[in-house]
Amino acid sequence: MIPSQPLPLAEEWTDPDAYVEALLSFANSSAIFRHLCGGVHILDFLTREPDLYTSLLPEHWRTFFDHHDVQDILDLLLRDDIRPLLEQSREAAAHGGESSAQWRRAPLPPLDLLEYIHQIRRLSLGRDFTPSQPGTPSIPRKIAVGMNVKKYHEVAHFSKYVDSLCETVDEQRGDPITHIVDFGSGQSYLGRTLACPPYNRHIVAIERKHQFISGAKGMDIHAKLQEKKRINMYNKKLANCKTCAEPDAPAGVDADRQESANAKEDATKGPSDAAGGGEEDMAMINVFRDISLAPGEIGFAPYRNVPKSATEEEVDPEKPRGKMDYIEHEIRDGYLEPIIKDVIEAAPVEGATEAQDEPKDANVMVISLHSCGNLLHHGVRSLTLNPSVKAIAMIGCCYNLVTERLGPATYKLPILRSMHPRLTKDAVAYDPHGFPMSKRFEDYEHESGTGMKLNITARSMSLQAPYNWSRKDSEDFFTRHFYRSLLQRMLVDRKVVAKPKNPDNLYEESTEPEDAGNPLIVGSLRKSAFVSFSAYANAAVTKLGRDPNFGEKVKAGMADLTEEDFERYVKDYWYAKKNLSVVWSLMAFSAALVEAIIVVDRWQFLREHDSVKDCWVEPVFEYKESPRNLAVIGIKK
Repeated sequence: MIPSQPLPLAEEWTDPDAYVEALLSFANSSAIFRHLCGGVHILDFLTREPDLYTSLLPEHWRTFFDHHDVQDILDLLLRDDIRPLLEQSREAAAHGGESSAQWRRAPLPPLDLLEYIHQIRRLSLGRDFTPSQPGTPSIPRKIAVGMNVKKYHEVAHFSKYVDSLCETVDEQRGDPITHIVDFGSGQSYLGRTLACPPYNRHIVAIERKHQFISGAKGMDIHAKLQEKKRINMYNKKLANCKTCAEPDAPAGVDADRQESANAKEDATKGPSDAAGGGEEDMAMINVFRDISLAPGEIGFAPYRNVPKSATEEEVDPEKPRGKMDYIEHEIRDGYLEPIIKDVIEAAPVEGATEAQDEPKDANVMVISLHSCGNLLHHGVRSLTLNPSVKAIAMIGCCYNLVTERLGPATYKLPILRSMHPRLTKDAVAYDPHGFPMSKRFEDYEHESGTGMKLNITARSMSLQAPYNWSRKDSEDFFTRHFYRSLLQRMLVDRKVVAKPKNPDNLYEESTEPEDAGNPLIVGSLRKSAFVSFSAYANAAVTKLGRDPNFGEKVKAGMADLTEEDFERYVKDYWYAKKNLSVVWSLMAFSAALVEAIIVVDRWQFLREHDSVKDCWVEPVFEYKESPRNLAVIGIKK
């Protein structure tokens, strides 16, 4: 199972150390990469003078982009084979003239643009997933309750991978994995799948939200991992009312009905009381919406998107059944021993001798499916901090929530730096749990200083999945970003927010923080808000007007706007929509390297510890279904 190469790289890379050096060198020496990944922000696109498009991109790039549609540019960045274009451009440059060759009925792309595209592609990690066995793994319907299509795909493939990894660890170390600890387990879709046949693993789920654990336990009952507790309740009113009592009713019927009613009340009250508006809370509500109640029994509506092949597994009476244990805890570091000690210590076996009663040492694998922010860092560190942890398999996401360990990044052109309050606050946090993890990345020396640094703008962009964009997807993205930038221009013109300042010296870092004011985060809006800029602006202003601190200022500043005002702004700045679309495409394309930097740093951290025998990174499900598909794997000596 251990791959021949520890990183999913292009064929040219045979030495991972050479790749790491090239990655760090390019990321810290390419000015255009640094500015596209961390130096610009869409909110500033129409408020800077000169505008960001002119400041950011070389003139000959802009001239080339003028000749092509944005979809053609996306093809050049993401899909076209640029090797022949590079050869033609290099040959022409060697002879001191322009090539007569064309690309899409226009001159060839600039050589330095082609070389930039080539560098991003060759340094990005491979995302192609090749299953170890043909066919798509399925999940029994009783376990798949609550999963959408994306989650089903992730859980089906990753649970199979984790089980196979357990067998690999057994072979490598000679002693089996006894427990699997799931970091940030949420609704325990992954853990429940691993605990049920055919895997039958002992799962310890660590989750900080009590309502998630409660919901997960309910689904464990439906999956027959736990038995439903029945409580006989004495109802005095019903007992004294002979007309209400059914003749010859079995004992406990009324109690069961009462319990069912209570459960139904809890199912409708609990999630709404706990919901705070976030994605996880909404997911919790959606799970409870699938609950179907029958007298004396709590059940779950079947998952309608489960493939027909996903049938119930036959239980092997000779094979030990799996188990789910839960710990309500907020993980703040990677040290697990005191947290899970009581759960992992084996309970005495009935009828066993005194010698057999003694608990055996636990061999733990720590896993996580899309740990947010630093939670994945804690999971990676758990392999080096805990004697009981023998292996890890961690898939991260939400890189925007990762903190910064080395302080703010620097830029050759500070005019491009976005100094919004959150960016400044995070950059000076110096969080010991943040990025980078490895000494190699921490100590890397470059022309701007020491250490690999990525700010929140760069890390947020790395969550894009441009290779999954359809024409409609990309056009929708571009329209939404144009509307938000145009709204920011209106807010600046009407003095609701401050206009960004330009530094006196473009090539020196300012020691004074820029007065960026309140960033006024709009957040999500209904689809109907994007049918026109007028609809968007009205919806956004209404939402911003409810802000407890700045709402009154927004409403006062934007109160007298008319439909003619909105139309005038669209007409005046329509030329910038394509410019913004080009920059956003370049940012999303380039940010694949930001994700590579974050993932490789985690792998490099494991390499630097003598206690780690093997470590690698590989895709564990399809990018088109779930773009954050890279798992960091480690096995202890």
